[in-house]
Amino acid sequence: MTEPTKHICRVGTARIDYQGRVGQRVLNTTIKSGTGLGAVFAPTWKMVMQSKRDEITWDEYRRQYTDLMRQRYQAHPSAFLEALSSNELIVCCYCKDTYATTKHCHRYILVEILAKVAQHHGIGFEAIGEVRNTR
Repeated sequence: MTEPTKHICRVGTARIDYQGRVGQRVLNTTIKSGTGLGAVFAPTWKMVMQSKRDEITWDEYRRQYTDLMRQRYQAHPSAFLEALSSNELIVCCYCKDTYATTKHCHRYILVEILAKVAQHHGIGFEAIGEVRNTR
């Protein structure tokens, strides 16, 4: 007997202007303009402003964002599972940094968190890195 194919969620990151491709769920995960499911994954205004003003270190920002996502997962695990039900999920924000340069953006932390949630729930997961518009 053949085992059913396990669902795999491919997760990438992009700048806010990413237009997406057929079959992708693109989430705006910013506090400024994220809505619906994307808003669940947004940092707080306080975190964003403290970071912009260099009032907190990257390690502190990472800790705060991770704690925030833990709280939101505890309150709304279904939002995380809904995001991971996508075939391809692209998380977007305004940050100009890229993974190849500084890695200082919440979208990279979010990919790590989603990987852990996927593993916990037996969902296949593949990080596909930064994606860009094709035109």
